[in-house]
Amino acid sequence: MPQLPPFLLTVLRSWLRRHLSAWTTDPGTEPWEYKVVQMVAQAPPNADDASRRLGGSLSAEALRSQFPEYYASQNGRQQISDFLNRLGDDGWELVQIQQVADLPLMLFKRRKRLASAGGVAMPEAEQPSHHAEQPH
Repeated sequence: MPQLPPFLLTVLRSWLRRHLSAWTTDPGTEPWEYKVVQMVAQAPPNADDASRRLGGSLSAEALRSQFPEYYASQNGRQQISDFLNRLGDDGWELVQIQQVADLPLMLFKRRKRLASAGGVAMPEAEQPSHHAEQPH
């Protein structure tokens, strides 16, 4: 994922400070963890363009048949839905969508889950996730 320019990071940090305080819990209750996802739109891959860039060494039909998951017609709404469902399966709840300089940022939260590792509790966020991946 491309890095945000410094001024956008400053705006995002300021916004998070103001708004996340509303989501904090009382002392003694389980803490929250947060995830920020930047949605980036990009044109779907085009097998004809790829074939031209390869100088015709592979035809568009060959590219489509060899890489169907990459060159298949993709439903953007379904991809977003699948992505959100994977996050939901991991316990993340979408709590806010914020536009920052025309970049939609989605804010998720979930209760921080603790897992025991050799008698030492460590946040589950440090463990690899099995479902959620960044959208393409």
